[in-house]
Amino acid sequence: QTISHQTFYDYLRKFGIGTSTGSGLPGDSAGQLLKVENWSGTSAPTFAFGQGYNVTAMQATSVFATIANNGIRVSPTVIAGTSDASGHFTPAKTREQVRVISADTAAQMRLMMESVVSAQGTAPGAAIPGYRVAGKTGTAQRHNDACNCYSGYTASFIGFAPADAPKYVISVTIQGPQGIHWGGSLGGPVFKEVMSFVLQTRHVAPTRTLDVPYPLNEATLNKTPVKKLGA
Repeated sequence: QTISHQTFYDYLRKFGIGTSTGSGLPGDSAGQLLKVENWSGTSAPTFAFGQGYNVTAMQATSVFATIANNGIRVSPTVIAGTSDASGHFTPAKTREQVRVISADTAAQMRLMMESVVSAQGTAPGAAIPGYRVAGKTGTAQRHNDACNCYSGYTASFIGFAPADAPKYVISVTIQGPQGIHWGGSLGGPVFKEVMSFVLQTRHVAPTRTLDVPYPLNEATLNKTPVKKLGA
């Protein structure tokens, strides 16, 4: 309600929504994002909570990586470089970097996402003792092309750690779960197991946990210390 539809659309595009990631992975897709002139009266509010457009797992993960990277989006890639027959390593070309949101906004977003993993949040099962973890749950209705209707769910959790100095982002997606279908309940524990392994094998030293209240309202946010990367 406080930004125009065009500004909203521009932010989505800056985050990489509606454009191919250029990762080189099979199945890479731009997804689907309607141009502003084709929006209906319900487009903006439904886009705000994640319906009305399609993204790939790589695109969604890139959004979180941008927030973790102080608001700067780096085009994702799976190739660090190449080695010739003699073993000489040539780094891949520098990926495009775009400032999407300010460092201050990114820092506040990271703090909000830490509250999701708190004991009162929607994904306490993603918390890792000794580390600050930030993330967001997702519980989406699945579209069934056979009936052109919604049928079943997609549960997800995307997060990064350590939240105060992010190094790794992990995305968990579970298609068509039976019974419990909440992203925090299903994806959170998987994230914890995988991220714990990564932090240990990469020898990332524990930082500390931060007791962030949930829900995190504006008054509490303003009273909670927020650290920008490099600060």
